[in-house]
Amino acid sequence: MSKGIKSLLIMLSVTILLSGCARSSSDVQSENPIGGLEGEIVVDNFATGGHPIELHFKKSPDRIVAVWQNSVETLLALGAGDKIVAALGVPYTDCLRPEYRDEYEKIPIKQFQLLDTEHILMLEPDFILAWSSTFSEKTTKPTSFWHGRNINTYYAANTMPGKKERTIEDEYNYILDIGKIIGKKQKAIELVNGMKNKIASVQQATKDYNHPRTIIIEQMKDNYMVYGSNSLAGDILQQVNGELIQTGKTISYEEMIEANPDVIFMVYSEFNYANADKITYDFLSKPALQDISAIKNKRVYNLPLYSVYGSATRTYDGICLMAAGLYPDLFGGKNEL
Repeated sequence: MSKGIKSLLIMLSVTILLSGCARSSSDVQSENPIGGLEGEIVVDNFATGGHPIELHFKKSPDRIVAVWQNSVETLLALGAGDKIVAALGVPYTDCLRPEYRDEYEKIPIKQFQLLDTEHILMLEPDFILAWSSTFSEKTTKPTSFWHGRNINTYYAANTMPGKKERTIEDEYNYILDIGKIIGKKQKAIELVNGMKNKIASVQQATKDYNHPRTIIIEQMKDNYMVYGSNSLAGDILQQVNGELIQTGKTISYEEMIEANPDVIFMVYSEFNYANADKITYDFLSKPALQDISAIKNKRVYNLPLYSVYGSATRTYDGICLMAAGLYPDLFGGKNEL
């Protein structure tokens, strides 16, 4: 499809949306039906560059542009799918939890590619929910650009470049903040409590077990990147009683052999979701690695990126997948994600 035709189709979608063909907000029951909020809500977040700012909401947003899977899926999980005018950055529908897919299909504009600034403005949004990288001059303009047009923004703290520690607590706060903003505070609390309760049950069930020595890696072009203790993946692993082996930022085959982990988790980005099993099989088959405990015992497991990076509601999946990999006798096959 030519760029011109693609642009025309987007503009036609925007025109239809603005002419009144968007779904009614009455499709989803609101916790706070008048304006969605009880008084003005103030939420702490960040401007472009990571500077702390306060966001003020006099009413819940009605026209949301959601960028990347965590943004889209959090809104769907909170029951605000009818407020989304554009869902961007979801690789394909099967990446979403099954219970959200029907509501996702009702969103007027859905595509993996980002919209440019002009097309976003044509949608007349009152809120943009995204990642830190979204709000730059090279993508969809800095936060100041949108604030100057009375369009609020919010991005997940764990997506800021250079953040020293990315923790599960940050994901909890993200969900709670979005719940406040869209008038779904109680539902947000329920989602967070579900994750906390799951972690507590895993910790209780495994407190007398030896904690498997583990590395979390992602295959890059020429090496393997390591998710350390300051990453969200590392934090989740330690929360579910895994022992994270400390290494450098990358790891070689020789270093893997020396570390000799009991368990290896392999992270896959959206570009490799479809062929993750094959990549893991190839990794298991490498002759040089056959003496590693995790390889010998076939304890190498896939982790989709959406469950361990800016994961929001899908942090629950990360918790369950790691618990099942670490303690298969207790949790293997029992966690329905």
